[in-house]
Amino acid sequence: MQIIDRVIEERALVQRDTNAEYHAKRDYINASGLKTIIQKSPFHLANAEEKEPTPAMLFGTAYHTYVLEPLDFLDQYWSLDLSKKPEPLQDFRNTKNKEWKASQEAKNTGKTLISNEDILRLVAMKDVLFANPTIAGFLIDGDYELSHYHEDFYGARVRVRPDYLKPKVIVDLKTCEDASPEGFARQCHNFGYHIQAALYTDVLESIYGVSRKFVFICQEKTYPYAAQAYAASDSMIEQGRYEYSLALETYKKCLATGEWPGYEMYAQPEMRGLIELDLPTWAYRESKLSA
Repeated sequence: MQIIDRVIEERALVQRDTNAEYHAKRDYINASGLKTIIQKSPFHLANAEEKEPTPAMLFGTAYHTYVLEPLDFLDQYWSLDLSKKPEPLQDFRNTKNKEWKASQEAKNTGKTLISNEDILRLVAMKDVLFANPTIAGFLIDGDYELSHYHEDFYGARVRVRPDYLKPKVIVDLKTCEDASPEGFARQCHNFGYHIQAALYTDVLESIYGVSRKFVFICQEKTYPYAAQAYAASDSMIEQGRYEYSLALETYKKCLATGEWPGYEMYAQPEMRGLIELDLPTWAYRESKLSA
């Protein structure tokens, strides 16, 4: 598609930038920010801090790069080939091994270290992924990781960064524990993927004037690395649109007033910030104790 550094009707900018550059543009709200408002509160969004990525997050980032940007993967990641240690039977307390490790780290300054086990897992996962003709078809003839900055999406500055963009499809690549229909649907709900799907669909249609189907490609992280493609249903998109619309209105109100409320926003007006607390519905049951 090659739509880099293109301004469309002065409403949006489409450009190739790094993941760090994209996430640094905090004056544009993204799907994660809207999910924070929905799942937590505006206060949490306003006071969000950079968190150290978990091992699962680091692997997910490496997976995306290896599948979608294989040439960039070599520039961003490296592994320590332990079979080349000068003293194979010794650990890194050994002087020669310690010096060898230091020299390898120096050669790969700026890159992320990834274990040999994870490298092998990435290779196996990608092989399974592209052996599926349906999935392979979604990952060709498109463009990856293009940042889109919309200057006026229903009165707000919004950013989206689809994993892979094709003329008629938005592709989102996910790792998961369970790629079955029931299992992945549960993950979509738990992590708000429906909100992301609706926001991406609507923002990109606003920019390009073209409607696209949103397709999840999910793959299990454990052997045999089963993978499946899912098209987001109309009802899923509608639910995501309903939720992001409410969050977007809340976000705009916060910007206008400078007030970023916490959980008190859920209190009834007459309660003046006090919330009446009840047990979850499932907690009400008969006691196992006999009378």
